[in-house]
Amino acid sequence: MTGFIGMDPEAVRTLARQLELKAGEIDTIASTLSSQIDGTTWLGRDADGFRSDWSGTYRTQLAAVSTALREASTRAANNAVQQEEASRA
Repeated sequence: MTGFIGMDPEAVRTLARQLELKAGEIDTIASTLSSQIDGTTWLGRDADGFRSDWSGTYRTQLAAVSTALREASTRAANNAVQQEEASRA
């Protein structure tokens, strides 16, 4: 059987950095939107419901995605280290 088995550790490190970068972008987007929502002149029940949905559901979901990307980044980086250690053995 021919072919590549394993990984290119540097390529996986690049992936890990991109995952971390994108997590940060999501955090920035969520923060920017929160500021815009808080700064929007909008009163009443609909406004209250929208803000409640944003803070209780949507922003929470964005935070979960950001956390998942960071966890994937850490896992990818750790896998790159393990590959290098296995290759040295």
